[in-house]
Amino acid sequence: MFKPTPGVVAALRERLDSDGLAVLDAELALRRPDLTAILLRAAADPAPLPRDLLAAVCRAGCTLLGKRHPGASIEVRVPPFAAVQIGFDAGPRHTRGTPPNVVELDGDTFAALATGRLAWADAAVRASGVHAHEAARAFPLTACPETFN
Repeated sequence: MFKPTPGVVAALRERLDSDGLAVLDAELALRRPDLTAILLRAAADPAPLPRDLLAAVCRAGCTLLGKRHPGASIEVRVPPFAAVQIGFDAGPRHTRGTPPNVVELDGDTFAALATGRLAWADAAVRASGVHAHEAARAFPLTACPETFN
């Protein structure tokens, strides 16, 4: 769940079309608004994201990754914005320190992977560990129906 902040809402208002603004206003009217789907919708446009919006997309995306793939065998890092530990069926169970499988990528690459604008094979991803490549299975984040309203 990504809670709205005034800066992120203002950046979204500048970026979204009329349909997106209607979805944003409807979400903001809820008691506990979650901007995750709206942030991913805004990131689907290939135009560069302003830093505060890019940070929000990375944080919301990492939260969604953790929710969809709970575990601790792979750490996905998007410095300086976010990091999350995820897991799949294989791999060691990590409990302390740096996990044995780490995937690191910049914010723009994360946003492009999350929205499907970039394929894992074409992305500049720094990965280490035997199971790190399994993180590719988690992208794009928009592939599941609950991501976009």
